[in-house]
Amino acid sequence: MSPSEVKLSVKPMFIGWITLLTQLPLQVFFTLWCGVFFGGVGASIGIFPNAKDASYAIGAIAFFAVPVVAYIGKKLNYSQTEYRFYSDRLEFDEGFLTINKKVIKFRDVKETTLRKGILQRSYDLGSIYLATLATGSTRNSNPFVALGFGNVSASGVIVRDISDPDETFETIRKLVDAKSD
Repeated sequence: MSPSEVKLSVKPMFIGWITLLTQLPLQVFFTLWCGVFFGGVGASIGIFPNAKDASYAIGAIAFFAVPVVAYIGKKLNYSQTEYRFYSDRLEFDEGFLTINKKVIKFRDVKETTLRKGILQRSYDLGSIYLATLATGSTRNSNPFVALGFGNVSASGVIVRDISDPDETFETIRKLVDAKSD
């Protein structure tokens, strides 16, 4: 078999309520921050006659806007994401506004890790992290990952929210181990 033949192709599975639940801390933060900041600024420059009412109104807009952006953003991002595993490399494409492409050669992968969070397990999902020597100390250094945007880091890739994670992990591990010897 040639190295250009796809051995495995996986796409992440989008679960809407999990997206809404995981972005809840950002939703609360932005509700409070937008209400206080924009409500106060709007009242101080005379746009709003009452600072308290303005803060409530802007906070309510943020409370509903953040989950809508998170839901739509992650759904669109996941629909465009594909992980293609060849015998010698992983090719990764994602994005709907900004397209990210990355190739990781299996000889450069130093660690392969399977993670199945409690919410992922309820749908038989998991995430596989392929770390390279240049990988930083944090896997989620991008703050927009919670909103479903971005997976490409300085090095390494997180193959997110894939179905049948145990079998997929074993297949990927065998591909990586065959090239790392």
